[in-house]
Amino acid sequence: MLFRPLFATVLIAVNYSDSSCSVKVVKKRGGSIVEEIDKEFKILNGELSVEVIKYIKKIKSRYAFSYLAIISKNVEQVLVPGTKKSQFGAFNVNEKEYKFVKLPSAFAFILKDDIVKYQNIFKKAKGLDFLFSPFVLLFFKSKSFVGDRPKLFVLQEKDELCTLIATRKSILYGSFLPMSAGEQVTHVGAKLPPSLSESTLVAETTHSGSTAQGLDDLNTELGGLEDELEDFENFDFDSLPSDTGENISGSSESDDSSTMDNLKDLGRSTTIINLLNAAIKDFYNNSLYESDFIEEVVFFDCCGISLQAIDNIKSNLMIDFSLVALDLLKELANVIQIELDG
Repeated sequence: MLFRPLFATVLIAVNYSDSSCSVKVVKKRGGSIVEEIDKEFKILNGELSVEVIKYIKKIKSRYAFSYLAIISKNVEQVLVPGTKKSQFGAFNVNEKEYKFVKLPSAFAFILKDDIVKYQNIFKKAKGLDFLFSPFVLLFFKSKSFVGDRPKLFVLQEKDELCTLIATRKSILYGSFLPMSAGEQVTHVGAKLPPSLSESTLVAETTHSGSTAQGLDDLNTELGGLEDELEDFENFDFDSLPSDTGENISGSSESDDSSTMDNLKDLGRSTTIINLLNAAIKDFYNNSLYESDFIEEVVFFDCCGISLQAIDNIKSNLMIDFSLVALDLLKELANVIQIELDG
């Protein structure tokens, strides 16, 4: 320990989906960041490539004080509000199957089998040091925004949503929701907590006029896009003046790409609306929670969602809404440091 200050501390934050893996390396010396490196890798068949493992192993071999962390993506994660272990049974969790982390006024659970799974993934990369629940990361981010009244905090990733309802004094609710559940509401019963069942999501989709209108608008825009593309294919570009043909052609291609991105985001926003409406309904109606009026939604965006999609979410939720851009890997590195300091 006498020589510890002479060595650098290296924090390695990893996040991956079905198509890509992002790695952030933060090198610190004397408590200050001296270097940051961001790398992106492709994912094949849903598994980390050999290149990712080699890259991490190289870093961990070079630095004695290096720490690797990832956020759990398993859908069976559970948050139990309160401070009494006697509440575990009501949420269908037990200490034989789950490992929990104690937050100030709640417990965050991860399946022990999933911990082993993540450990095995990084076994050849000199081991995984920390597996964090997304509830933990969301809790730390919410501390700067909480007030006396409940706020709904949302962590949006590419494939998942994590929600947390909290006040300055306590955590009231939490849920971890796969985006696929909002897109395919007829096949989500086994993927969501019982209180966020298929019937809840179907009811939200069927009876929410604003959400249905959003879907109608999406279908209308898609139909219009098909007409535009058909006209585009039949257009006689030879009729254009030769000195402007290249610019007009390039502009059309860019506009079409932008339109498709906006449509994807609009469809994604409808999925988010369905999931958040279901979570809010669960909080208000489920006797397991001490519900109170939600005064604001604080939306931590990790994906760069479009303003059009955000407007769609705002108008459908009809709750005060704040958007906060979030660098997930940077925040994960911060949580590693908090854990090391603790």
